[in-house]
Amino acid sequence: MGNKMKYGAAVIAAGVLLGGLGWSGQVVDASASKAKANIAAQKTVKSEVVLKWNGKALNQKGMLDHGAVYVPATAIRDALGIPLKYDTKSRTYTLGNSYNKLSAEVYANNKIYLTVNGYVYNVGGPNVDGYLCYLKEPGGQIVNGRLYIPYKVLNEYMGVQGQWNSSLKSLSMTPKKQNSITIKSAALKKKVLNVEAVVNYPVVSGLENEQAQAEINKVLKKNAEDVIAGAEENLGLEPPSGTKFPSEYEFRGGFVVHYNAQGLLSITTDEYSYSGGAHGMTFRKSYTFSLKDGKQLKLGDFINMQGKNKQKLNNLVLNKVKEDGGYHPGEFKGVPADADFYLKNNAAVLYFQLYEYTSYASGFPQFELNLKEWK
Repeated sequence: MGNKMKYGAAVIAAGVLLGGLGWSGQVVDASASKAKANIAAQKTVKSEVVLKWNGKALNQKGMLDHGAVYVPATAIRDALGIPLKYDTKSRTYTLGNSYNKLSAEVYANNKIYLTVNGYVYNVGGPNVDGYLCYLKEPGGQIVNGRLYIPYKVLNEYMGVQGQWNSSLKSLSMTPKKQNSITIKSAALKKKVLNVEAVVNYPVVSGLENEQAQAEINKVLKKNAEDVIAGAEENLGLEPPSGTKFPSEYEFRGGFVVHYNAQGLLSITTDEYSYSGGAHGMTFRKSYTFSLKDGKQLKLGDFINMQGKNKQKLNNLVLNKVKEDGGYHPGEFKGVPADADFYLKNNAAVLYFQLYEYTSYASGFPQFELNLKEWK
């Protein structure tokens, strides 16, 4: 068995083991024959959902809205035993800590914008406090004064897995089975006159192979150092009038852990900068490691990128870019071997940078590749 098939099989096995609510985050039955009918029916119904944690029914109920399940933040707090705080001044809820800290900021008309450790999750823009909200995912909801979080966020970023029972309208949640490692958030800071660049980055510990652990941490810290150096260079190119830069200048970085199972670790770092102009810029970079030896893996280690499969992938990307109004799709030369991607359960997510093939407003073009279909 080659490495590509080995890594892909590991992720598929973990996904089957963990279960979930479908690729789109919609609630689907396990039976493929029933899935289409169930989704169609659910999109028209907003109803109550029975919630369970480790087999025990919770007192609080969830909510089914447009095919997506929402869970009360207070239920998450009580079931998982993680802190929930609310800042009245900023109207921001904070759930969790360390690298999986979820923030829900309440804006006008009670719209909720979600970030995970500073990483923007849902669409809500065009602009939210300096960040573009690129991903077209459901945000939180305020219902009767209570905050509800999409289950998909809990599943992808908060270490929760779930099994949906469509006939009972119940969601049974349990902790994900993850690698026995520790991930903490560290920070690098650099102040240039009145502007402070701050980058939060992950530090991994608990690996059996200490050399692999050192190599992984070296790569992740080097990325943070490069972000700080880039901020210094950027500020150096624009000398301020007097002794200060404009107060709205900003340089910050964060990260999210997408996948942490089966001896694999997949992380995306998020770098945002604003130094004047119509809008800031965000750059994303992902790292997927084998914890056994510290090797940094590529997209081709998980899917077949040879022959007809490579052409199929190129056509998929090109057609989507054209469909989304890409302004220079003619420059697309194919998906490179070192393409940006990250792992999630059963899938590799290929993405491209802002402006690479589409307009700024289109955000990061993403392509979720089911590992079974692309093996």
